[in-house]
Amino acid sequence: MSRLVQAGALLKTAFREYSMWILLVSMYVISGIFIPRLFYPENVQNVIVQGTILGILSIGMAFSFLIGETDLSVVATMGFAPLMGLFVIQAGLPFFIAPLLTVLVGAGVGLMNGLLIEKVGIPSLVQTVATWWILAGVVMLLCEGVPKAVLSSEWLWLGNAYIGPIRVLLIFFILLVIVVWFFIKNTKTGLRLYLTGGNKNSAQAAGIPTAKIRILAFILAGVLAAIAGYALAAKQGSVSANLEIQLLAPALAAPVISGVSLTGGRANLINVVGGAFILQLIINIIRLAGLGGFYYNLSQGVLIFVAILIEVLRRRMMGI
Repeated sequence: MSRLVQAGALLKTAFREYSMWILLVSMYVISGIFIPRLFYPENVQNVIVQGTILGILSIGMAFSFLIGETDLSVVATMGFAPLMGLFVIQAGLPFFIAPLLTVLVGAGVGLMNGLLIEKVGIPSLVQTVATWWILAGVVMLLCEGVPKAVLSSEWLWLGNAYIGPIRVLLIFFILLVIVVWFFIKNTKTGLRLYLTGGNKNSAQAAGIPTAKIRILAFILAGVLAAIAGYALAAKQGSVSANLEIQLLAPALAAPVISGVSLTGGRANLINVVGGAFILQLIINIIRLAGLGGFYYNLSQGVLIFVAILIEVLRRRMMGI
């Protein structure tokens, strides 16, 4: 009997830890019955490749949620950071400087947000919306309103090359998730992010430098947004201020439906990735069903509403 109880407990834990992946497979199979084109190799590849970019951005958003804040500037950072890297290539500098600068710019944006929020006291929603519009405006000015082409074969390699039958972008994504998962689960700083988000006052009493930890969360959000932008530019072959905005609603919804608390202290990285793929699947279903334009915009709002509703209901059930 004890073994059955243990097995039941393990199954319950596994379901909780990987519930998004179970839901993803179920949704794909059921949706594929009604829309057989979902099973076509090119559509499977679209869900996977586009899901990787949304997954990176969603993980970044999850870091801001983890400390009970929201970073809406990530979609603008996706365009601004790789654009700075693109200028490096156009200036004739060695290619390796471009991805390095892209990441550093993302970190800089996150650092600026974190300092102004934590040290000046500007609400995160206000600060990151301001940063979003400033960066988006800069990108529009520098690109003169049209996408700026990525003409570097080294850059495009990430988004279009294969190793055997597997896209390089997918391999890169898996490696990135492993690194972030290890950081958040197996380092002191990762634990401090959870503790600071869960109860800032208790974390301070325990000697944790909560201000630095909170600023770090915004830096990580900026870095991951920059990486997502770099990957998107590699896949699309261009940088713009318009493509990234379409990812805002799914990037907000994915962490929430995956169990990340909007008030901080709770996040499951593996489920966040699964949630991102679920939302990418929903987006692809909408497009394959021919419901573009206004229906697509409507779906974005519904995604955010459902995600927040799930979070509210979850908190009430848990008595939080």
